[in-house]
Amino acid sequence: MEKAYDLKELGARLKAAGLVESEDLAEQAYQITKQWIKESAVLSETPYDNLVIPFIDQLDALVLPKIDKIDGQEG
Repeated sequence: MEKAYDLKELGARLKAAGLVESEDLAEQAYQITKQWIKESAVLSETPYDNLVIPFIDQLDALVLPKIDKIDGQEG
C-alpha cells in the first residue's frame, strides 16, 4: 500500500478475498441499521432519541458516497 486509507487498495483486497459484493452488503447493512435506529427511537421511552428520526436520512449524503467507493469504482 502506498497511500493511507486508499479505497482502491481496500477494494482490491476485498475482491481478492472473494468479497466482490462487499459494497452491496455494506449498503444493505447501512440501510438496515438506519431503519433499526428509526424503529428503536420510536419504541424507546426516552423522548430525546426521537430527535434523530427527522435527520438520520441526511447521513446518506455522507455515508453512501463512501460506500460506493469500496470497490474502487464509482457508480
